[in-house]
Amino acid sequence: MEERLQEVVDNYKTDKYTEAELSKITGNDSFINNLQSFNTELNSTNTIDFYDMKYQTVDFIGKWNRPEDLANGYGHKDLTDQEVTINGKSEYLTPVNALILNQKTMQKLGLDYLSEQDFIYNGEFPIVLGSGFKKYYNIGDTIPIAYLRENFKGKVVGFYYEDLVFDKWFYCNSYSTIIVPYMDNLESKDDYEDRETFFYTYNLFKNLGYVYFPNTVDYKKIKVLWKN
Repeated sequence: MEERLQEVVDNYKTDKYTEAELSKITGNDSFINNLQSFNTELNSTNTIDFYDMKYQTVDFIGKWNRPEDLANGYGHKDLTDQEVTINGKSEYLTPVNALILNQKTMQKLGLDYLSEQDFIYNGEFPIVLGSGFKKYYNIGDTIPIAYLRENFKGKVVGFYYEDLVFDKWFYCNSYSTIIVPYMDNLESKDDYEDRETFFYTYNLFKNLGYVYFPNTVDYKKIKVLWKN
């Protein structure tokens, strides 16, 4: 039987809810706790095989002096050196493709670039860079980054050289994509510009992953169910 992935996606959209309904749901005091509880359940049940994984961008802060093809231009735009204001200060941001994953997904992909401690925030955000960045960075270098519109100190912990393939429908370009972990203890960071929005989005993203099915029949059944 052929193995298949089914993506779990964000259902909190205006095509499913009115603005008033969304405000009622997300404005509930227990909303973030519910997101966290749902993620815990996804990762602890034996009923499904869930992997926290999202393809996103992380912004590098500072003037971009690297090749344009290492930046995410969404296929046709030059988005390097966008001037924005962060914490009242003018900065230049350049988006870079990022695969964000948890420890279980790392093990599934056979990665050994991140240690167990890299999934616990201690003031730095560990980053594994694609091969295209090796000319410009060394292991141990720090990179100022903006992740979900918040500033962090990124730290280079390794480079990878082969495209990562979760299955034949999902792969990660090893030249221009970086890898960052979903981490615990991010609450310890004390200088969020908009703490509430960050944790709202961060916890929402953690539930955007993949359920792995052992055979095509089960995959098709659940795909029809979720569509309805």
